[in-house]
Amino acid sequence: MIGTTLIVGYGNPLRGDDGVGQTVARAFEGEAAIDGVEAVACRLLTPELAERFAAAARVVLVDAAAGREAGDISVVSLQAGPARPARLGHYIDPSELLGMARRLYGRSPEAYLVTVGAGSLELGEELSAPVAAALPEVIATVRRLALQGPPSA
Repeated sequence: MIGTTLIVGYGNPLRGDDGVGQTVARAFEGEAAIDGVEAVACRLLTPELAERFAAAARVVLVDAAAGREAGDISVVSLQAGPARPARLGHYIDPSELLGMARRLYGRSPEAYLVTVGAGSLELGEELSAPVAAALPEVIATVRRLALQGPPSA
């Protein structure tokens, strides 16, 4: 599987814009699937994803971001981070998950985090108007990263 790209969209689809990551990941399933690209939609990043990270050449994560203008899109390159002390819960942050992949499986992929400013995190399954309007650009950004990497690559 090394050589594939893994898209991981995460967040809670029952909390408005927090579901944007899963919405984007699902845009790469079924007839919209791309050869060599696997998409995963999940609520949280968990340690169980470390094996899939290690097997991928590139990982593109997609999440909502509170405290930013609704619909604003940001892309950052991620680096493997150190392990954190044990804590309650199953959530792990993207850099820590990359570090876990390196420690457990001997490799960590090239990785990017695409975030979308959230307009509403209230209960509900619909995205806010600004986030829904940004979806085509978010999907295009994720597609470009999945297939080619960042613009300077």
